[in-house]
Amino acid sequence: MKRTTLNRAYGDFFGKEQWEHYSTLTYKFAVSINRNRIEMDKLTKYFKKQVATFSIIWVCEWHTTGTSTHSHLLTKGVDVALIDKYWSNRNLGYKKFNDHKVYERDKGANFYMAKYIDKEIDYDIFISKDNQLQGLVLN
Repeated sequence: MKRTTLNRAYGDFFGKEQWEHYSTLTYKFAVSINRNRIEMDKLTKYFKKQVATFSIIWVCEWHTTGTSTHSHLLTKGVDVALIDKYWSNRNLGYKKFNDHKVYERDKGANFYMAKYIDKEIDYDIFISKDNQLQGLVLN
C-alpha cells in the first residue's frame, strides 16, 4: 500500500470519531520515544481512574531539533484541565506550553496525526467504555 493511501485511510478512520479536543503536550526536558510511551500509558491509566468513558488517540513527534519528543492527542470525554493537572502534578511540563484546541474536523488534525503513523514513531488508540479500557496497539 502506498504511504499516502495509508495516511489517508488512518486520517479517515481518526476522523470518524466526534473528538472534542486536539492537544499538544510538551515536555520541559528531553524525552525519548520509549519514555514518552511510558508517560502516555500512565496518562491513559489516570484518565481511566478519573473518567468513566473516554477516547484518545496520541502520536509522538520528534521536535525539529531531534533531541526530544512531544505528543499530539485527539480526546473525547476528557476535560483539558484534567490533562494539564496531570502534566503539572507529574512535573512533566508547564501548562502554558501545552496547547488545547476545540476539535474541528475540517481543520485536518486527524490527518496531521495520521502522517506520523508510518514514520517509525510511537502512537496508540484507546477507547474506554463503562470504565473498561480497550487499547488498540497498532504498531
